[in-house]
Amino acid sequence: MDGWPPVNCRRFDGEGDLDFRRRSARVSEIVTAFRFGRVEYDEGERLERELDKLQSPAYYHRYEMSARH
Repeated sequence: MDGWPPVNCRRFDGEGDLDFRRRSARVSEIVTAFRFGRVEYDEGERLERELDKLQSPAYYHRYEMSARH
């Protein structure tokens, strides 16, 4: 196998197209930074937490509900 596998980001139920594209781009950006070793330890910890949130449907739906109120 040559190179890295593609970064896949699944679309959440009810997620709009623009939100999905933004979230998917950020996930790809973070994963690529890790793959190429461009992340220092402290930043890596923060990015790992952000990546967990970006890939969590429960977090996304909580965020969306709080943004509406």
